[in-house]
Amino acid sequence: MKKVSLLLFVLSVIVIIGALYYPSQPQVAVSAGNIRVVAMDCDSGAVKVRELLDYGLEKVDEIKRPVIGEAAVPLERYQPESPLMNFAADALLEMAKRQSNEEIDIAITNKGGLRSEIQQGEITFGDIYNVFSFENTLALLTLSGEELLQLCGEIAAVGGEAVSGMRMEMTSQGELVSVYVGDEPVDKLSEYRIATSDYLSQGNDKLTALALGKNRRIYSDITIRDLMVQYIKELTQRGEKLSAQCDGRIRIID
Repeated sequence: MKKVSLLLFVLSVIVIIGALYYPSQPQVAVSAGNIRVVAMDCDSGAVKVRELLDYGLEKVDEIKRPVIGEAAVPLERYQPESPLMNFAADALLEMAKRQSNEEIDIAITNKGGLRSEIQQGEITFGDIYNVFSFENTLALLTLSGEELLQLCGEIAAVGGEAVSGMRMEMTSQGELVSVYVGDEPVDKLSEYRIATSDYLSQGNDKLTALALGKNRRIYSDITIRDLMVQYIKELTQRGEKLSAQCDGRIRIID
């Protein structure tokens, strides 16, 4: 993961140097997968810049090309819940428990952070990079039952998000009806341990209640993408394919 980030940094430096030394050259858009790099045309002295850029793009593609698993079904993204969202939340919950050695009750991530879908068939590292393209890292925090209900109200208001470890009902108008953690309704006086991303833990993407969390633990060196790749690789090692479906964890009732 860090190799990709480093290469992107190097590519950016190459482009900046090229722009400084050859400002009159026309610009062209170059992309590798979902990575978009703006570079110059390669007339005259800019040929060296072009060669360096091509080399960097080739290395990025080398990193993204390896197959890490197989999807038994297409994993699509839609609200209030979807196969892709359920996979992301379930994998986050399982991997967060393992990384932290803590009892984690709930995992929450956002549909907006899932930038692509997974097609049926082989899954490459690049496919997971396309879905989890941000450098968001693992975050743990604790919410009271009352704060959790506030968070679920915010999830309902935006039409649903990726959740695991809980079930909720909402209306088509975005109003929260009920929330269960495990088989029990949320107790306002209890506390719940939440796994999410560092970005959402700050209350971003309209999930402001996460900013109220206590006992925070941020894993700045573990990206959500790292966890997803590890999860899929372990499935593959067990001879299993990635599969997820809608199971009613977020229901719309009227």
